[in-house]
Amino acid sequence: MENVIKTPSMSFGEALKTCFKKYATFSGRARRSEFWWFSVLNWLLSIAAYAVVWWKMAKIDEIQGQVAEVMFDEEKMAALTAQADSFDSTFYLLMAIIGIIGLLLLLPSLAVAVRRLHDTGKSGWLLLAMIIPIVNIVIGIMLLIYYLKDSDRNPNKFGPSPKYIAREAV
Repeated sequence: MENVIKTPSMSFGEALKTCFKKYATFSGRARRSEFWWFSVLNWLLSIAAYAVVWWKMAKIDEIQGQVAEVMFDEEKMAALTAQADSFDSTFYLLMAIIGIIGLLLLLPSLAVAVRRLHDTGKSGWLLLAMIIPIVNIVIGIMLLIYYLKDSDRNPNKFGPSPKYIAREAV
């Protein structure tokens, strides 16, 4: 009989709450569910941001395409120019908001990735190897394997397992 009890996986909300609570905590361990749910949040926000940017770019291209049609009509040209300027300023504002959100999510993303590596018994410093060109492909595959790997059942040098709890001696 095993001397550990497996706890249930974290829900999406629990994982996000934990990641934001441990915003810049690089010590300790993070479960797979915590890491992957936070990754899902990042992917969803990225997809939404890029969809809005592509939509804005298409609108700007559409307006620029209409310029040739109204080139000699000053009133229509002035209205089209005002509309293009409005789209341009909105686009830059949107890009600034996306940049700010990206910066706000950078630290918790790195923190949960480091804690996830700790959960598998690996050092978080392994993430730094990703900045080395060409080697980063191999390191990226290794990191993916570590991110998919189950938690160490027993406490390791980074702390007790968040997934497996030791049975109390009766």
